[in-house]
Amino acid sequence: MAHKSHIADLFVELDGRMSFENFMREALYHPRFGYYSSNIVTVGRRGDFSTSATISDTLGKAVGKWALQERKKTLGSGFGNRWHVIEIGAGDGSLARDFIANLPLVHRVSLTYHIVDTSAPLRKTQRENLPKLKARWHDSVKDALESCDGRAIIFSNELVDAFPATIARWNSSRRIWEELILRDRGNDGMLEDYEPLSDEKIAHGSSVMEEWNSENVPLKDGQRCEIHWSYRNWQAEWLPHLKTGSVLTIDYGAPFPQIYHKRAAGTVRGYFQGVRLEGAEVYDRFGHQDLTADVNFTDLERWGTAMGLENVALSSQGAFLRQMLPNLDSQLKQMDPALEFLLSPYGAGKAFQVLQQRRQS
Repeated sequence: MAHKSHIADLFVELDGRMSFENFMREALYHPRFGYYSSNIVTVGRRGDFSTSATISDTLGKAVGKWALQERKKTLGSGFGNRWHVIEIGAGDGSLARDFIANLPLVHRVSLTYHIVDTSAPLRKTQRENLPKLKARWHDSVKDALESCDGRAIIFSNELVDAFPATIARWNSSRRIWEELILRDRGNDGMLEDYEPLSDEKIAHGSSVMEEWNSENVPLKDGQRCEIHWSYRNWQAEWLPHLKTGSVLTIDYGAPFPQIYHKRAAGTVRGYFQGVRLEGAEVYDRFGHQDLTADVNFTDLERWGTAMGLENVALSSQGAFLRQMLPNLDSQLKQMDPALEFLLSPYGAGKAFQVLQQRRQS
C-alpha cells in the first residue's frame, strides 16, 4: 500500500502526469521504494534476473585480459606501479571475484579495486560474497576517480540498460517525435499518452532523431524507441575527471538502426522472479521488479566522442570473448551450456555488445 500511496502522491505533485522516464527513475531508484535502492536481494539464480557474470567465470577472465592490455597502453605496467580498476554496478560481486581470481599475481598485488554502487542491498551482498577483497566502495564514479588521480581502467556489465529511459514515438501525420507520458486514473491505474518531445531533450542528440527519417532509414508511424539521455547526463558528470584510462561497456542492445529491426513497440520490459514482463505489466509491482531497455550503442559511441573518448572497438560479446580468450571454442567440446550461451549468436553472444573506449593524456 505504501508504494501505491507514493505513486498517488507523485501524481498529485506532478499535476496528474509524469514521463515514463520519471516513472522508471522512481520505480528503480527512489530511496525508500525503489527496486535497486531497497528491494533487490541479489542477481543470479536467487534473484529476478541473471547476468553473464553470474552464470560463468568466462566474462571475468576476458575483462581481466582486456584490462591488462589497456593498463599497458594507457597507464603503464612497470613492476610495482599501482594501478586502479573501477567497476560500476557490481551486482552480486561475481565479475569482481572472477576478474581478480584470474589475474597473474604480479598484477593482482599492485591492483586497487574500486566498486561504485548506490544500491545498499547489493553493496551488502558484494561484501558478503567478497570477504577477502580489499575493495574501496564509492557512491559516485567522480569520487572513485578522484581517489586515483583520474587514472583508471573502468568497466561495467548491464549498467546502461537500467538507466531511466525516455520513450519516444514517431507521429507521421504530424511529423514530430512524441514522448510517452503517464496520466493518473485513480483507482483505474495509469493511462499511456503522448506529448510532443521537447526541443531541450532533442538537443541532447540521438541517432534516432538524427538518422531515422532519412532516405536510408525509413521510419514507420507509431515506431517507439528508448533513449538513455539520463545515462548521457550522468556520464557527463564524471568523464571530465578521467585523465587517462579506458572504458569498457557491456550490455544488451545493438547499433542503430538494427536495434529496432522488427521491434515497432520498442524494447522496454520488466523482470520479476525470472519472468519477462511486457506491455502494461511493466507498470505492475512498482519498486518490486526490474525495468530495462536495450542500449543504443550508436548513441554511446557518439556521446563518448563528444566528451573526448576515442571509440576503439564495438563488437558482439561472442566476438569479444573469442578475441580475449582464443581457446574458448575448444572448451565448447566439453559441453559447457553456460559457455555455449555466452558465445552463441542465438543467445548472449549476439544479444550483448561490448564497447571499448579510451582516453590518453
